[in-house]
Amino acid sequence: MIIAWVLSLIAIIATAIGHLEHSAALQIRLLAMEQEAHATFVTAEKNLHQCEVQLQSMTASPVLVVRDANAVCEILLVDANTAGELIRIRAAGNAKPKYSTPLNRIQTKQIQLESMVYRNKRDHTIERLSWRVLWSITQSEQKSH
Repeated sequence: MIIAWVLSLIAIIATAIGHLEHSAALQIRLLAMEQEAHATFVTAEKNLHQCEVQLQSMTASPVLVVRDANAVCEILLVDANTAGELIRIRAAGNAKPKYSTPLNRIQTKQIQLESMVYRNKRDHTIERLSWRVLWSITQSEQKSH
């Protein structure tokens, strides 16, 4: 009877240790993913700020900038009046996760920050009215075995 009790106690302790190891591994993975997402967000925010600085130095009304591989900004004039202009700016940052999904695919996620700004026509000052984050999965690649 004592042997059965000792064996069951060992089994319970082994199961608890296994669950703790699994939980610790998941926490480490979650932390790494959060750090990657934060780095991507910071990159997109820096790009958005550069776009706003670039827009502040422009004298003519902006038009839609076609995005190519090297373009950072997408600028669109939404509305204008004699005093100023309402402009939408999008800036992107890319993240390539180190971890694959359960289906053995690595997905490239793109974060885009979009802001609405008001540009005064007289002194070209920019005032950010709002911003939001847009996530999208842009590419999915099958891992080669």
